Amino acid sequence: MFDSSGLTEDLLTLYRVLLQQPHLGRATRLDELATELSWTVEQTSNGLQQLRDLGFVVPSWIEGVEYPLDPALTFGRLAAARQQEIDALNEQLRSDQLAASRFTADVTNFLAQRTTGEVEILEGRELANQRMQRFRLEKSSWGMIQDTSVIQWSPDSFPDQKHLERGIEMRYLYPESFLKRPRGRELLEYVADLGGLIRISPSTPFRLIIFDSKTAIMGIDPDDNSVGIAVHHSRAVVRMAMELFLSYWDRGADPFAGQQRNPGGAISAQEREFLRLLVHGATDEQVARKLGVSLRTVRRIAAKLSEQVGASGRFELGVRAAQRGWVD
Repeated sequence: MFDSSGLTEDLLTLYRVLLQQPHLGRATRLDELATELSWTVEQTSNGLQQLRDLGFVVPSWIEGVEYPLDPALTFGRLAAARQQEIDALNEQLRSDQLAASRFTADVTNFLAQRTTGEVEILEGRELANQRMQRFRLEKSSWGMIQDTSVIQWSPDSFPDQKHLERGIEMRYLYPESFLKRPRGRELLEYVADLGGLIRISPSTPFRLIIFDSKTAIMGIDPDDNSVGIAVHHSRAVVRMAMELFLSYWDRGADPFAGQQRNPGGAISAQEREFLRLLVHGATDEQVARKLGVSLRTVRRIAAKLSEQVGASGRFELGVRAAQRGWVD
């Protein structure tokens, strides 16, 4: 209690003895006071001086006699002094916080407005997304992807589909943990069917996108994509980014190695199972449960296969699939 003010447990013990036995406050009884406390005379003398400094012991009108003040008064004064110190610290803290806020705002404004011919700084998700939408790909896009807890995508809104259909070279480098995420493998299979090139690396250091070997986009904060992006146009920076990407790409593995993936003339194991369930009369909901995918995915598979064989309905799809030997 009040240790930070110098009022230790030993001093409280001395104070308590003086309150209970005021006669020991006489200077002539210093030895008796020390004996009562089991202290040395020197310790007792030092303790009395500390209590004087704190205002807990004051001289009496009788020379050579000291007496302890009422605890209600002494502790009230001590608490008031501590409150003044706290108020002063709070005021200083508010002043420091205001100064820090102004400094941070000045730096933020500087970063937000800093745009040169070689680097663009775009803070926040909204500005970053707007800038990404303005890119017009001509030849290639290389992407180093970070892991994510939630994978949200659908064939109707997959942003890279239009680029893949135009013949843009799309390379995707994913961390190995991505395959363990819900719908992770499903997304990679979809991208591969569209012609995207995929490699799996044990890990990826940060998010990186390289457009047409001319522009490198990185996060301002490698650990928090919401902070914003830095768009680099410098040839030196882009070249270093490409070398980094290729070093991971060359060591990466094909997640579909050993699997038959020929969308133009064959079907995947998942699609074959879909057709088997279809010809046995399963509903879309039943197929989705059996395959462990969403209803939207089932309908995407049906649409893809129907277009592949030129079928106009589910019955015709089953017939044409049987003719090709895809189902028994």
